Amino acid sequence: MNSLDVIKKKFENDAFAKNFGIILDDLTEDEVKMHMELKPELNNFHGRPHGGAIYALADAAFSIIGNNQNNVSVALNCAIHYHTSPEPGSTLYVRGTRIKQTRRIGTYYFDLYTLENGSENKIATMISTLYRTGKPHDPNLEVK
Repeated sequence: MNSLDVIKKKFENDAFAKNFGIILDDLTEDEVKMHMELKPELNNFHGRPHGGAIYALADAAFSIIGNNQNNVSVALNCAIHYHTSPEPGSTLYVRGTRIKQTRRIGTYYFDLYTLENGSENKIATMISTLYRTGKPHDPNLEVK
């Protein structure tokens, strides 16, 4: 088992992500891809997908990519910018990439989008920073 397998296994038990229907599509040390269906129960009182649901997908991606090196990491800051409202019932995707990482701090960028006629329709962007504790998720593996 490697550090990517460890965090994938932890994600399988993430009750919050399960409640939102968040699916992990791909994970490397530098990138994560996830998606979720914007079901009616995720709509706000305007009948549109709630900003909190959009943020939930971005935050789930942040937790996965930020903890994928067997190093317990916690959020310091997340700044999300909403660009447009997605259509209810559409599938929302997130692609997250590592911008910079040091021994203790990591910064990541996330694109949230839907697909319309084969093109990405940007819904939101988020930049997030975390603190790397140096403690392992799995004590049998190296902390990176």
